[in-house]
Amino acid sequence: MRCYLCGSKTGIFIRKLGFTIYQCPACGLGRTDLKKNYSDFLTTFYTEGYFTGDPRFSAYTDYRYDKPYITKNMRKVLTEIQKHSTHSSLLDVGCAYGYFIDLARVAGFDAYGFDASPYAVRQARKLVGNRVSQGTVQTVAYREKSFDIITLLDVFEHLNDPAKDLARIRSFLKDDGILVIATGDTGSLLARMLKRRWTFYVPPQHLFFFSKDTLTRLFFSVGLTPIKWFRVGKWLSLSYVLHLARTTGESKLARRLYPIFRNTWLGKIPLYLPVQDNMVVIARKTRRSVRGHDATTA
Repeated sequence: MRCYLCGSKTGIFIRKLGFTIYQCPACGLGRTDLKKNYSDFLTTFYTEGYFTGDPRFSAYTDYRYDKPYITKNMRKVLTEIQKHSTHSSLLDVGCAYGYFIDLARVAGFDAYGFDASPYAVRQARKLVGNRVSQGTVQTVAYREKSFDIITLLDVFEHLNDPAKDLARIRSFLKDDGILVIATGDTGSLLARMLKRRWTFYVPPQHLFFFSKDTLTRLFFSVGLTPIKWFRVGKWLSLSYVLHLARTTGESKLARRLYPIFRNTWLGKIPLYLPVQDNMVVIARKTRRSVRGHDATTA
């Protein structure tokens, strides 16, 4: 397999959950070999079980159950966004149940979103109504230059063709708008320590694995300039921590403990994990697609 970013020949990094993750020795980009049609994959994978604890998905324990922790994490990013723009139009890509749309609306933004999962969109519409659409980056129909802010929070690693999708997302962004992406950092200490047990190495839902360097390189290739980087810890319920440990963490102990804690008050105990393996980047449009770091912003 050739590297998606630089074209070098990649090698096998790890095999996990029945899939192979390749890594480029030249630039470091990681990629899951999906070995199936991406459109078909979206239809069959992001169903109710993905959001409600089915261990086959290695995803959420219960997205609604964990709403207090999910929104607490989202507020950190929203606070940073408000330093750059307020009371503006916002689009949340991969909005799931619409929690970030709701938070942004309360903060004064004219917020909308979309998600590929019909199940998630049904749940989101209960909260924010017709502000949510069902579709992918390539199928949704928004006008060019119609949003001041576009967010992808723990979504970018799920995209099958990130450069193509970034280019289309960029077209939705106003010339003075900002793009915000939160994703895992393969260069973080935790990723390097845990290796295959790192929670972001979870195929097939996570298809690409970026470092700050590889994400920057991708941004410049499609005409985006990073203007700020920061890291965030995460609030999680004990139940969700055990769920992650029993699935992507491959812990036998967590498999035994999870059923005991899941539906009890103990499972709701909040845990703050200041591990700093999540990076957030804020970027602006450049005047054209570039490869160097000397482009001017639009």
